[in-house]
Amino acid sequence: MNAIGIFFILVSLDFKVVCNENEEPTCQNLKESVRELQNELESLKKEFRVMQTDGATRSVEKRFVADGERDIDATVTKLEKDVKSLVEGIGSTYVRWGRTTCPGNTTVVYKGYMGGNVYSNTGGPANFLCLPEDPTWGKYQDGIQGEGNKIFGSEYQIIKTNFNPFSQNMNDQDIPCVVCSTKRPLNIMVPARTSCYTGWHLEYTGYLMTTMSIHNDASEYVCIDGNPEAMIHGSANTDGNTLHLVEAVCGTLPCLPYVDGRELACSVCSK
Repeated sequence: MNAIGIFFILVSLDFKVVCNENEEPTCQNLKESVRELQNELESLKKEFRVMQTDGATRSVEKRFVADGERDIDATVTKLEKDVKSLVEGIGSTYVRWGRTTCPGNTTVVYKGYMGGNVYSNTGGPANFLCLPEDPTWGKYQDGIQGEGNKIFGSEYQIIKTNFNPFSQNMNDQDIPCVVCSTKRPLNIMVPARTSCYTGWHLEYTGYLMTTMSIHNDASEYVCIDGNPEAMIHGSANTDGNTLHLVEAVCGTLPCLPYVDGRELACSVCSK
């Protein structure tokens, strides 16, 4: 490896890690590792500049470590491997709502059932959960105790006489979910888009759904896959946690570009 090659590697290894807020603890550890590598990188850059100044660059490839100086070639090679290993360990996860498989080169962390607060509750949490197919238990007491809160499975609520964006009737079907792992460190759900912005990779696209506005429970917006599946056992109208399509309303939301009463799509993107 010549001097120009070493300098190019030293410069090209300088990068930053941006944390996904959903994976903050893990990502902070990665950022700390990157900082340590970057400190070593800065030290190597300074040594290299000194070598250039005193003319030592002519013999970079043949330097020895007998005098206590660094073996630059070996150090840079190790640094390359450390950075490569670190980058390969960075990734993120997301939930694919309405499906049991993960797209593309992503891997399944676990499959399960979408769940949340019952539509008639006036209190309790607003977020949805992807409950695994194989729960394990700590201490418990069987039977409804009537204290705290409860979690219910989720159903598609797509009335047959109204607009249905899906290829089949999903009304009253219970909703599956799958947690997917990707090597891309960032992911985001983009509402009102069927594609991702430049530089982002499309994981899946679908329709924005949440609970009904006249119901008592609080909720959040989720992106249900545009080609949804249903759980095998779930076709009865048991309600529980229910999901409905989301329409744009003109006023404080500008129309155009939005259209009054039009159902909103969504996409999940990674980078």
